[in-house]
Amino acid sequence: MEGDSILRLARRLDELLAGERVSARTPGPRRPSGLPATQLDGRVLERAESRGKHLLLHFEGGLVLHSHMGMRGSWQVYERGERWRRPARQAWIALASDDAEAVNFGGSTMRIGREAQLRRDPRLARLGPDLLADDFEPAWGAEALRRVNPATEVGEALLDQNVIAGIGNIFKSEGCFEARIAPLRPLGTLTDEELVRLVAGTRQLMLEAVETGRQPDRVYRKAGRPCERCGTTIRSVAQGDSARTTYWCPGCQPSEIESRSPARHFSP
Repeated sequence: MEGDSILRLARRLDELLAGERVSARTPGPRRPSGLPATQLDGRVLERAESRGKHLLLHFEGGLVLHSHMGMRGSWQVYERGERWRRPARQAWIALASDDAEAVNFGGSTMRIGREAQLRRDPRLARLGPDLLADDFEPAWGAEALRRVNPATEVGEALLDQNVIAGIGNIFKSEGCFEARIAPLRPLGTLTDEELVRLVAGTRQLMLEAVETGRQPDRVYRKAGRPCERCGTTIRSVAQGDSARTTYWCPGCQPSEIESRSPARHFSP
């Protein structure tokens, strides 16, 4: 899940459960790390917070449930008593008020701890500025990108949560398309104006997705199809150490990288 989905989820949980005393149970075999879920049972959920791709649920008494969905996890919201769309054995934790229930299925992180522990957590402490924070300024993101090794390709840098928090594979590709910047360009070839335009455009796309629930798909997963702006065939390539697929339009986002990297495999 990307930062827009986490922010939308946090707002939904705030709307349904914040201020409510909730029950907490673990229906499946998995258990959160840290404190047991019974420590949350009967406590008031004070607020839900998104921090990049991390969801933080703050409970009375200074307890926090920290959830990271990774690529396959999800939270689903139901009316109390409504039948779940997935088997209970797959659920990691379920939080319920008198009227609503939020259930987590899978993910990479689920732990319960105290606020003080959260503040010392190195994984959260290393996060870059949250692209969707209310007070975020695009210049901050540009400055963060400028501190990265200038040989790093733009698309790879955008996925680094320690640089800017919240951007995933969809908005890496769509943000570069919006800014007309090739994701294969080394950061050192971008001007300050281009960096600000890239960060601002990506943030705007993500904010729109928060409000509408719809993520853009102008180039993402459209390799081999014509670009909607110029008609050029959209291309894709595995990028970075994690080999995440990047999509771009060579017509709208020209780059010299292809000609200088003959051994690299581009699709289609």
